[in-house]
Amino acid sequence: MKTSRVLLLSGLVSLLTPGLAWAEEPAAAAPQTGPQKARVLFADYKTVDPTTAREAELLAGARCPESGIVAFSVSGAGHVSEGGLALLSYPTTHTLEGGGWGAGGGTFVAPCTGLYFFNVSFVKDAYHYGATANDVFVHVLKNGTGKGRAMSGQGHVDRDTGAYSVTLFLEKGDYVQTFAASDGNLKRHLLEYNFTGHLVKQAAHGL
Repeated sequence: MKTSRVLLLSGLVSLLTPGLAWAEEPAAAAPQTGPQKARVLFADYKTVDPTTAREAELLAGARCPESGIVAFSVSGAGHVSEGGLALLSYPTTHTLEGGGWGAGGGTFVAPCTGLYFFNVSFVKDAYHYGATANDVFVHVLKNGTGKGRAMSGQGHVDRDTGAYSVTLFLEKGDYVQTFAASDGNLKRHLLEYNFTGHLVKQAAHGL
């Protein structure tokens, strides 16, 4: 009888011992390492801007300015579009130093390899053009891939704002553009919108 109890207890201990295949909890998934693959939002980024497509290619072939100063600040007004992503063009140029921006267009092409800062802001206006009061976005794209977005959320007012800032490492010749979008691809009206960027630090091989 005593022997039977010992055997019974031994069996219970074996069943409860961690490490048995049927007693183990599922192993946690290994954390992902390395850079994540960027999502392409707009594949035709090199040809979507007829105003600056050719000029952008010429700018990309230029040398980085000796001053190390690359900066632009541009603005637009009255953008109306619907459907998928729509490239924003900026008729007004406030600052342009060091190249990389074609006046009147919507494309920045990095003249130097290095670290850049960008900021975009806009005013959503649902008061005119039958435009939506739902979510409206301005996406920042690098070579057609999403790098974040400014958002004006759905609200109970006709006008609202959105803003977004991002720092990006660019190789010489990389494209940075902004695209308007909206929830459900509804008609959107940007009363005013602004785009600013500048080189923070040139890479050592950025000439």
